[in-house]
Amino acid sequence: MRVYLHRQCDKVYGLQDVSSCPEQALFATGSFRGTIYVFDSRSSNKPIYQYRPHSKYVTKLAMNTEYILSASLDETVSVWDQRAGRIMKSIRIPDKAIPECMSMRRDNWVCVGDSKAKLHMLDPKNDFKLVNSYSTEAICSYPLPSLTGVHLTHGCLITSWNSLHGTIVRILSPTNPPKPITTILLKREFLCSGTTDYLNDILVVAGHKLVIWRPRNRRV
Repeated sequence: MRVYLHRQCDKVYGLQDVSSCPEQALFATGSFRGTIYVFDSRSSNKPIYQYRPHSKYVTKLAMNTEYILSASLDETVSVWDQRAGRIMKSIRIPDKAIPECMSMRRDNWVCVGDSKAKLHMLDPKNDFKLVNSYSTEAICSYPLPSLTGVHLTHGCLITSWNSLHGTIVRILSPTNPPKPITTILLKREFLCSGTTDYLNDILVVAGHKLVIWRPRNRRV
């Protein structure tokens, strides 16, 4: 077990999110103060570098071998170019919404879910231009964000949010616009924390407990 250290001023407030890039053995963390810390798991337990793209706390991180994307309460998504070692762009979410969740697909498409129940598509091949925005049926239940999770794959787009009836997980087609494929309702005692992941046909949603879906014909 290894413990990774941050600056003392950020320890007080804790970490808001973490994302990793296995190909580089790197991972990044976001702090309450808007600072991003990048670690190399093969070296020391201190950050190899840090930068501060936001004025408020980091809500979500996503990274690959080229970029680190960070979303923040300051209503922006920041793009860090790992090769150039600098902030490449800052994208302001429309309608003064807060980017609450984010997913970056392997071919670099980025999907951002905001506090007003909208999904925004960013195209890294076109300077991370915001190319489309879509409304969803998620309803904000203050102080909970309307959308708690989003995950974009080649086969589907997965969203999740908390409602009066429980947590709703909706699977949509990755088309323009996205079309519903199926909807899953979790019981009211389950509260989604905002983490949704999907890999090798297995869907995981985190809340007070982990809920896992897998193909019926797959053995545990």
